[in-house]
Amino acid sequence: MKIKPAPVELVGEALTSVVSTLYELHQIACELPISVLVDVKQRIGDWLASGGKETDPYIKQQVAYAQKVYQALKGGE
Repeated sequence: MKIKPAPVELVGEALTSVVSTLYELHQIACELPISVLVDVKQRIGDWLASGGKETDPYIKQQVAYAQKVYQALKGGE
């Protein structure tokens, strides 16, 4: 059986979409109120436990919520 390698651009795109979303959350985690961090972590964990994927829009939505809270705490939006 001969296996074709995946195109490098597809692999890179897949890795950066997952890594960048969760990395963004990691970058601001220490600045968030513990209640927000626990809530987002629980929602992401439940999503993944129910069969969701790290690349799903729901994960990005949770990270976006955390980013909005972070911006509000810093005097932004």
